[in-house]
Formats: sequence, structure tokens, C-alpha cells
Amino acid sequence: MPTLYLIPVTIVDDALEYIPPIVPKRVVALDRFIVERARTARRFIKRIIPAFDIDACEFIELDKREPSNNIGLIEKMVGSNEDIGLMSESGTPCVADPGYRVVDYCRSKGYEISPLSGPSSIIMSLMASGFNGQQFVFHGYLPIKENDLKKKLKLIGERIRTEKYTHIFIETPYRNNSLLKSICQCVSPTLRLCIASNISDEHESIRTFQIKSWQKQRITLAKEPAIFLLGI
Repeated sequence: MPTLYLIPVTIVDDALEYIPPIVPKRVVALDRFIVERARTARRFIKRIIPAFDIDACEFIELDKREPSNNIGLIEKMVGSNEDIGLMSESGTPCVADPGYRVVDYCRSKGYEISPLSGPSSIIMSLMASGFNGQQFVFHGYLPIKENDLKKKLKLIGERIRTEKYTHIFIETPYRNNSLLKSICQCVSPTLRLCIASNISDEHESIRTFQIKSWQKQRITLAKEPAIFLLGI
């Protein structure tokens, strides 16, 4: 049976030590890839396998905003019944990523699904937060409109009090400061917030404080990738 390999990608360019040896061993045998961004995928493969013949490979991009784009090309590739690699822009495929649609489709066509281990900023930040790692909710992006965002944050705060779950979410980097401000305004000052930024980078920062402590600090979050976690 053909296999769809879920290939992890480094979160930052120079963190190849986070990629286990099994990944290049699987990638070197592939010549068909479904990726979030072809340029990123090509660059990553050349870094883990410098001698790889990248020009002999086929890359199809999966548009997270318009999943129907290139669907015909994806169906044709899957219809070849050959092994395929699935790659996200960074981290692990299908987690905060549209790749799950490809997994579901390939499974319906008789493919085996083989997930390969690698870096995930969401899981790594949860590990380091000190929060409940047995019961947690990942929201992806919270609402952009201010009123909707505040309602969502208040609801999350109430759920944490009653359910004790950890709640995890992300934001577009240029809105990090605005999100932090809204959290400090809407969430109980006794709850705790962890902000994990630049995971696996030399500038990695993972900080956990009560909301009332965040309120007292003059924090400016640069336009850097960050994970936000709320818990008790």
C-alpha cells in the first residue's frame, strides 16, 4: 500500500538537531510532496539531504486560506498510488495546519499514514509552561474584532476556573502586544499566563507569571512567533 509520510520541519532554520535521523531516511526515498510552501520545503530538504535531487521532485502547495486551490493536482498525485510526503511551513504537519485534509483524503484512497516525530512549538511550550498537560484545549487563532476577542477571553477564563484545563492559542506576530494587553484586561489577575516565543531559537523565551504580574511589567513583544497559554 502507498504511504503518506507526515514530515516535520524545523521551527527555525538553524535547528537541525531537532529533526530525528528517521526523517532524512524517509525523505530521500520520496519524489512527490504536498507542502504549505514549496520554497520552504525545498530549502529544508536540501539542508537535511544536501545531495538530494530536488529538481526531480514534484511539489504541490496546499493553500490554507483556499484549500480548494490545486485540489485537482493533489487528487492526481494521490491517484498515482505512490508514496508522498506532507510538509507544513514549520513544525509538525496537521497541527495548526491545513494538512489534515490531505491525511483524511489519502486515508479514504487506501494510503497508510506514517507520522514522523519532530518539533512542535505548541507541545514544546506546553511542556515548559508548568500548566496541566493532561487536559488542554488548543484554540488556534482567537477572534480579531476587539469585542469578540474580549468575550472569548472572558469565557476562557471562566472555563479554566471550572474545568482546570490549560488553554493554548496563537496570534499573528504583529498583534502580539495587542493580544497581551487584552488578556491583561479581561482575564482574572490570579490566573497564570505563559508566553513562549522563538521556540528552539537562540533567543527562545518561555515565561510564566500570574496575570497581575504581567500587568505590572512593561513588556514589548517583538514581531516574533509566540504561543500563549492560560492556566491555573
